[in-house]
Amino acid sequence: CQPRQRSVSTMSRCLVCHGAGLLPGLVSRERLCPLCDGVEGWPAVLPSVREMNQSGDVGDAIRRGVVFREIRAVHNEHTVRVYQAYNSRIAKAASEANSFRKPLEQGLWSDTRMTWIKPSAVWMAYRCGWTVMKDQNQGAVLALDLSKPRFLDLLKTAMLSHGSEVGAPRQNPVVVQWDPERLMCADTAHLREKDVHTKGIQQMRSIQIGLRGKGVETLLDPSFVLKITDVTHDFQGRGDTAGS
Repeated sequence: CQPRQRSVSTMSRCLVCHGAGLLPGLVSRERLCPLCDGVEGWPAVLPSVREMNQSGDVGDAIRRGVVFREIRAVHNEHTVRVYQAYNSRIAKAASEANSFRKPLEQGLWSDTRMTWIKPSAVWMAYRCGWTVMKDQNQGAVLALDLSKPRFLDLLKTAMLSHGSEVGAPRQNPVVVQWDPERLMCADTAHLREKDVHTKGIQQMRSIQIGLRGKGVETLLDPSFVLKITDVTHDFQGRGDTAGS
C-alpha cells in the first residue's frame, strides 16, 4: 500500500535533534527527541517497504532483533503525506472544500477533540480496516499533503507519549508514539480477523502523531494542510487485493 514511499529522514541524522537524542523540554530541562527517541533509523541492509509488502520478507536485520524507528511517507521537498480516517460525510465535505473548515461549520468535525495523523498507509489501513472491515466512522480515508517544513517544526514541539513526566503528554498539543509497523499479508492462516490482512512488525516502529487543542487548530491552516484528497477507493481496492 506504499509503493511510492521513501524515508522522510534517516534517524541516525535526525532532522529534529540532529542525532543528539534530546531536546529542551517544556516540563523538564531535557527530554527525549520525539522523532527518534534516541533510536537509530532504518538499517541499510533492509529491503524497502515496497519489497516487504510484496514479498512478506522483512530482512535478516529484523529477524536478528534490530529495533529501529523512522518515518516512512509519500513526500517530496515541499510536502509530506499523512492519513486520517473519518465517516463519509466529513470526508466528502473536507475534500470538496480542501479544508476542514467546511465540516467544522457544518458541525461534523470538531477542533476540540484529539485526533491522530499517520504517515504509514498500511497502518492506516489496519486502523480503519481498509474502510470496510470496521465501523462506519472510519469508512473513509483522507490523504493530507502537509507542508514538510511545517511538519518537521510540529514534531519539534511534540512530547513522547511514554517516558515523560506524569500527566505531561495529556497537556501537550502534540504527542508522538511509535507503534509496531504493519505490512500487507495475505497469509490468513496465521492472522487474526482484527489484523485485516496485515501483520505487525515489532522491531519496525511507525510514528503516530496525536493533536489536541492548538495542535488540532493547525489542521485548519491552509498554509499547513496544502491539499486534502479522498483516497477511500484506493484503500478499498488495495484491501481487496490483500485479501485475495
